[in-house]
Amino acid sequence: MNTLLSRLAVAGLCATAGAALADTCVYQPGNNNDSGDNFYIASVCEQRFIDQFWNHFDFDKGDWDDGFGYDDPCNVNQPLARTFNALYLLAYSAQDYATSTGDFSGNALRWGYPYSATKIDELDGRCGSGDKNTGARATTYTGLQDNRTVLKWPFFYGEVVVERAGTVLHEARHAGGKSHNGGTGCPRKASCDTNWAYEGANMYQVLYLWWFRVAGTRTTTAMKNRARSEAQNIIDRGFNTNPGS
Repeated sequence: MNTLLSRLAVAGLCATAGAALADTCVYQPGNNNDSGDNFYIASVCEQRFIDQFWNHFDFDKGDWDDGFGYDDPCNVNQPLARTFNALYLLAYSAQDYATSTGDFSGNALRWGYPYSATKIDELDGRCGSGDKNTGARATTYTGLQDNRTVLKWPFFYGEVVVERAGTVLHEARHAGGKSHNGGTGCPRKASCDTNWAYEGANMYQVLYLWWFRVAGTRTTTAMKNRARSEAQNIIDRGFNTNPGS
């Protein structure tokens, strides 16, 4: 490991492997009770779950070391544990959760994890903007030699656990070949889908969040309320034609 990056990791800073000093970023966990991270890590921090997520989403050490959490996967102040929390919620929030990645039956609460595990080639961690309040949460690259979904600072620290789970499914829809088709025509002026019938990433994300609010298990009322709020936000701002109008 680069000596400089080793020092950064120890100091509570992190950088992508081989990145320049300008690409360093600082942990911004905030209140881990409010985000749901302390609640979920109690279940996630078992080797069987870590192995499952690592294999299903093709994590690589080189994308999650140097301060991103590879050496401390249960530390919810760091990106990897916060990602594992989202994957646990995505996988196990249905009462009759799917037991294989080939099971797409039921509603989005049940098939959200198998779909994501099947469509996403690999999950990588990067700084992105380095600020939880600015920039993209995640970016999915397809059609290249290295298909991948890159999670960034606004994903790790700008979202609560259920919002992160919804973002993973959103990116999985992109990985499955469905890009946004609405240009800047929706109220948020970015990542717009024309309408609900397009069945794009925004629709998938809303479906998961809605079903989580209605039927999610192994969770909290606060997390269900955040799911409802995020779903409504996407409905109101992410479509050129509002699905509720």
